[in-house]
Amino acid sequence: MPRTSQEQTQERHAFLLDLFRQQPDISSKEALESFKEKFGGTINMKTFNQLREQAEDEAASVAAPAPAPEAEPEPEPVEEQEPTVDDAASRLKAAATAPESLNGSAAAPAKKAKAKGNGPKNIFVDAPKEHLTFLEGIIQQFQEAGAANIRIDHATDRWMVVVVDSK
Repeated sequence: MPRTSQEQTQERHAFLLDLFRQQPDISSKEALESFKEKFGGTINMKTFNQLREQAEDEAASVAAPAPAPEAEPEPEPVEEQEPTVDDAASRLKAAATAPESLNGSAAAPAKKAKAKGNGPKNIFVDAPKEHLTFLEGIIQQFQEAGAANIRIDHATDRWMVVVVDSK
């Protein structure tokens, strides 16, 4: 069986997320059948359940703060830029509360880093480009605030290594 590329995986995840957003009460069986019809294969049930939970969480978070933006009219250019930042921030917050929602790889090294002794801690972060850009901005803010013990050692469009030196 050929390996699924990252683009194919993202397309499949996006399909399921859209399906769950459009039909929140769809049964697992129906969703899996729809997935199989479209892609001719199956999906890992853990990933399937994570995507369903993510869609439910998004629906719940959209339903709760919806009245607030209507009360404050904002200029159009700001509205175009802010949803991207808010959307990335909300996804990162969701990822922080449920680290296994991405792929679990970001959570494991963080636990190992705490268990190690003295010396620098290398944290490997595998995430979409927009999340990495957001994280890079946070690290820059830490550095500007005087945290000289955190830096980005190496980065690509898909992953980065963050180094935290012990004080």
